[in-house]
Amino acid sequence: MTRYGPYTAAALALAMATPAATAIAGPSDAQITIGWAETVDTLNPATTGARNVGPILANIFDTMIWLTPDFEIAPLLATQWSVSEDGLTYTFDLREDVTFHDGEPFNAAAVVENIRYIKDEDTQSKISPGLLGPCASAEAVGEFQVTFTCTEPFAPFLTQLGSPYLGIQSPKAIATHGADLGQHPTGTGPFKFVSWEPNQSVVVERFDDYNWMSPAVGHEGPAPIKKITFQIVPNPQSRVSQFQSGQSQIMQQTPGAYWKAFTASNQYQTMPVPISGMGIFAPINASKAPTDDLRVRQAIMHAVNIDGVIQLAEAGVYEPSRTPLSKGMVGYAPELADMYPHDLDKATALLMEAGWEKLDGMWQKNGEPLTIELTAIATKAHYGAIAQAIQGYLREFGMDASVAQLATPAWLAANVNGDISMTPLQYVGVDPDLLHFWFLPDQYFNWSHWTDPELTKVINNARTIQDVKARTKAYQDAQRMIMENAVMLPIRENADLMTMSKSIDGVTHSGGGFQYFGAASIKD
Repeated sequence: MTRYGPYTAAALALAMATPAATAIAGPSDAQITIGWAETVDTLNPATTGARNVGPILANIFDTMIWLTPDFEIAPLLATQWSVSEDGLTYTFDLREDVTFHDGEPFNAAAVVENIRYIKDEDTQSKISPGLLGPCASAEAVGEFQVTFTCTEPFAPFLTQLGSPYLGIQSPKAIATHGADLGQHPTGTGPFKFVSWEPNQSVVVERFDDYNWMSPAVGHEGPAPIKKITFQIVPNPQSRVSQFQSGQSQIMQQTPGAYWKAFTASNQYQTMPVPISGMGIFAPINASKAPTDDLRVRQAIMHAVNIDGVIQLAEAGVYEPSRTPLSKGMVGYAPELADMYPHDLDKATALLMEAGWEKLDGMWQKNGEPLTIELTAIATKAHYGAIAQAIQGYLREFGMDASVAQLATPAWLAANVNGDISMTPLQYVGVDPDLLHFWFLPDQYFNWSHWTDPELTKVINNARTIQDVKARTKAYQDAQRMIMENAVMLPIRENADLMTMSKSIDGVTHSGGGFQYFGAASIKD
């Protein structure tokens, strides 16, 4: 067995350099309101996959390990762990002083019950099973020791245990609330649930007994903040107005133009929270004409000016992303960034090779226009703006491009069914294994509706590789195949642009980009 101590000195020093390390204030009566950009589907970690629910979960639920902003693995509910030489067995020693918000004790049996619950088909878990991968068998081998057994080596396992979608829930709450568990979130985190008014707010308050924050955060004891209201304000202008009037002290997802102005004014704090994964991108449907033709997909990639899209849609405040995996992740492949420069001559040559001709400024074949159907989620203004910017470049090039803004259920159905050509969205992850969910057969998120046996082989093999260099090479190979087949249009790096009052101190985030307020305080 390879034994991992509670935390290496070098990693601890690195984590202590994060902003949260300065938040050493004790408990107070301070309350804060956060202008939150998106609605909440559920507060059950197992049954949501929404990125914007993740930060709320991270403050209610603890995970087995804490993932620092630099992807260092640190203790949280687990104090130390060991891995068998064959990579198939993980043994965790757990804290012995932890209680759930309902007073129930945390122990190995609680971990085992959470894994059982995630695996239960009746739970209808979203992304949690995929985060566990082939390591979804847990057994209590002592009151405070649990083992996970894998059917094959799974390199992402430890890192992904830090995801808020694997937050540990109270077994009593699981048994008591059943299908309504998402309305009664009960964890061991620094804040406990108070209320959830759909489309209006989520309110949490300090868990006064909390004293087991990860040492990587740099704070001991209960959270300094007494109460947090996540005020749900999807309209960007309304969110800005609320913040500027002092009704909120923190604003999530600051619109680009305001971010520039706030940063320049020095009136507020601006804090970009990098969100790892695939950035903001648009899968391109390879199963439906005309994008079932590789040359049409490649022409789209050359016709869209990514820098222009970012400028038009979001005031140019984000870095462009030209590869499937975001910067900083294992497997990031910067050498692929120049594969599809903005080149209308190249796009023209590709369409002509595919049998299209340009008449009266529009591409046609057999009397039919080259039609591209884009969608965007109606409640997320930035996606609509990105879709419209892409539409503008495609129309300028002569494609008949349209944008339909749909309610979330209809948007999901259209993409799952393969009814549309493209849609801008994000996908968050802490390990490159996330490509598995987008490009392997029969995956819910295979919205490009394209797979390749060789790519499947490479991705399946990569998740078993422990050596970082070898994993990096495998995922770079996988991304090259994805880009060569033009089944996704990378758009920009993903980040949550937070603006805060200068009185706020100690806000940080866990690896992947999930805001954490357990060490936050209000300065005098």
